[in-house]
Amino acid sequence: MTDLPVSSFKAFMLNVKTLDIVYASDLEEFFYKDTDEPVSEGDPVGLDIDNAEVVDFVLFSDVYWSSINLPSGV
Repeated sequence: MTDLPVSSFKAFMLNVKTLDIVYASDLEEFFYKDTDEPVSEGDPVGLDIDNAEVVDFVLFSDVYWSSINLPSGV
């Protein structure tokens, strides 16, 4: 059996310490791209990926973030 090269995705995942699903809160800050409707509280919006060097927050492809509806100071 020959050793196959590790895909870049697999190499990335081998360095991930934690991977958490992030959910929308009661604040209207996440929206669906196709309708511009707010994501309902409790629905998943993306992933927090901790790879020991940095924590990346990656939104799902159908969701975007906007601060337009957030109260000032949040």
